[in-house]
Parts: sequence; C-alpha cells; structure tokens
Amino acid sequence: MKDFYDVLIIGAGPAGCACALSLHKNGLQVGIVDKETFPRDKVCGDAIPGPTFKQMDKIDVEWGKALRNFADKADVRTSRMYAPNGNSFAVDWKEYSFNSKRIHFDHFLMNLVHNETDANILENKRLKELEVHGDYVLCKFHDNTLCKATVVVGCDGANSVVKRYVVQKKKLKSFHCAAVKVYASNVSDLEKATNEFFYLKNYLPGYLWVFPLPNGEANIGFGMELKEKEGFEKSINLRKTLLHIIENEPILSSRLTNVKFEEEIKGFSLPMFTEQRKISSDRILLCGDAASLIDPLMGHGIDKAFISGYLAAQQILRSNVTNDYSAKYLIQYDQSVYSSLGNELKRSKYLLRLVNRTPSLINLFAKIARNKKLLQWLVKVAKI
Repeated sequence: MKDFYDVLIIGAGPAGCACALSLHKNGLQVGIVDKETFPRDKVCGDAIPGPTFKQMDKIDVEWGKALRNFADKADVRTSRMYAPNGNSFAVDWKEYSFNSKRIHFDHFLMNLVHNETDANILENKRLKELEVHGDYVLCKFHDNTLCKATVVVGCDGANSVVKRYVVQKKKLKSFHCAAVKVYASNVSDLEKATNEFFYLKNYLPGYLWVFPLPNGEANIGFGMELKEKEGFEKSINLRKTLLHIIENEPILSSRLTNVKFEEEIKGFSLPMFTEQRKISSDRILLCGDAASLIDPLMGHGIDKAFISGYLAAQQILRSNVTNDYSAKYLIQYDQSVYSSLGNELKRSKYLLRLVNRTPSLINLFAKIARNKKLLQWLVKVAKI
C-alpha cells in the first residue's frame, strides 16, 4: 500500500469502479480499496438497468461495448407487473439491460479497472476510520495500516464507514426498505427476457420478484418498506415471509412446486432515496448506496451508482485544477448528482407513497394497461 493517493476510493463495486474508470489517464494517483477479495458475491436483485450502459459509453465507448458483450448474463427486454387482483401487464424497454449475478458482474468491472487503468487495487482491506485534516484525509484500516489521500470517495455501500463523516448521525440508519433473495432453479414458466414483479394483496407495501439468470436459474426475492408503523420492523421476518409466499400464494406456488434453492436465503438493506441530503463534505464524496441513491419505487441502484461514480470523478478533476477540496466547493458534486437524478428519485418516492396509501391503484393501472397505447402514454408520463 502506498503512503499517499490523490484519490482513495473505498469500495470496489459499481460506483467505485465507475469512479476509477472515469479517472483513467488523468495523471492522478488512484487507489481503490475493498473489504473483500474478488471474485466476491454481493446480495442483490442482480438487475442491471439500461442507464448503466449509457453511462459506461460516456466513460469509454469500447468499455460500453465490452459491457454489452459480457458473457454471464440473461438479456432482459420486458418487465411484467402482477397487480394484487392477479391481473398483469407488461412494459417493453427500449434501452438494453440484462440480469447478472453480482459475483460475475462486479468481477468484470474490477478486471476492467485492473487491466485498463493504473489504479492501485487493494483487496481484503477494511476501513476503520478517517481523520480529515487541512490538506489531506488520514485513512486508518483494521490491519493497522495507514495512508493519506487528498480526497476520499465513499462507495462502500449501505453500511458505509465513510458516510459517518458526511451524514448527520441521526440520519445514518435511515434505511426504509429491506429485502431477502435466493438463487433458485426449476422455476416453471419463466417468461423469456422478462423480469416479473408481484404486488401481493397481503404483503404491501412491498413486492416479490422473479428475475431470470443464465443456465435456467432465477433470482427470487422479496422486499418491503419497514417503517410504516411503530414496531412493524420487528414484527416481520422477511425470510419466513418469502417462504410463505412461495408455498401459499396461488399465483406463484404452482410455478414453484419443484423449485430448488441453490443457496441459503440472504437478507440485505436498501438505502432508498428519501430526500436530498449532504453527499459531500471536506475532502469526502459519497456515491451509490453510500449516498442513499436507490430508486424508491423499483429498488434498483446500479445505474445510480455508475452515474454518481462518474460525477464524483468529474468533480475531483475540477477540484484538482483549482486545488479546492473544501465542502463549499465540493457542493457542486451534490448539485450535479441531484440535477441528474433528483427529479427521477423524487417522482419514484411520490409514486411509492401513492401506491402504499392506495394499493387499489395497482389494480386500476393493470386494468388501464390493457389498452397498449394508453399504457405507453402512462409509462412515458410517469417515466417508470
């Protein structure tokens, strides 16, 4: 490990890799640190949304092509929504997207950073704490090593260590959703290139998903907003809920009679966007899940991670020219992130609240969706 970096990125997931790739060929000493050793798994729904590819094209067209040609994937062209009354409708996407296990997807990104950039990659290294000084940040790790950095980029996920130095303490545990997922095989009637979302009458606010993967597998999961009322978070066991849905909900049980779990059910937190908040401070920037940029309605965050990682890199390049890494100057990063993503995230938050308060709207939407032209218009207006 070097003693000094111009940029130290904490977390080598999509946000961290996007930031490192975006800093390529700019003459900066970049380090990227991850607490795990790659290839490593990441508990996730495994859907890679369309904006991810557009952002990679912006970073480098050839890397965008490489991402589209990635092997361990299942292409997705359609999302099918099942309303609480059992009716369904499908939305076809214009942008390219696919599903991929994160153990493969993240390893591809890490290899790209390794092969195409001069970034120093440090694996199996866990950040302990930071000390922000006048002209550098002192980074302390659990293995008792130290290094200094001009700026630190926090891409270390839902349980971010870096976030503690930016976000007010009372807002650190502002997770509004949690989920569980399992890899499974022998799922009947998987619709080709289609992600399925089930909004079930007895399990709102929340939904179950079935996302196809290569080799006939599927990612099956269930996510739910946990703070609808006091004590609600403690009263529900999401693992048991997922199993109960699989075994008892008629719309699913017949398709999952012979399902085989390829792993134990795993849980994870989803730091949803709830409001615009500080995502930078003196010599620190937050990206992706660490910045709570997950879409509140659909639960996807990889595209937001890519976009924020890229925007963090652009801010660092501006700061490098002016030699200004103060909170007052870095606020430009917050502004660029919310300028790019704020309206979309606020709209999703509003739609989620509307659906949670009036679940029958999903049934109404499914009824309206029988008219294909009207459905296309609604999707365009709502931008979902």
